[in-house]
Amino acid sequence: MTIEQMKRNARDKIINEIAFLAGGLTSACQVRAIICAYLYVDLVSDAEYREYCDLILQVENKRISQSDF
Repeated sequence: MTIEQMKRNARDKIINEIAFLAGGLTSACQVRAIICAYLYVDLVSDAEYREYCDLILQVENKRISQSDF
């Protein structure tokens, strides 16, 4: 498996985990831990890491605001 394939797999995994977060099937902490692990092994760049963290925050805030009703 090439590094590019591994990066694609990491991105797919992150997107799936964020979708699970939106559905309430996982926690933001778990998703951040996965992204952090990928960052440490250079499968995610610093910029991508920040983008994913922002996305996690948005999804988490939306999920929380919807559950208030």
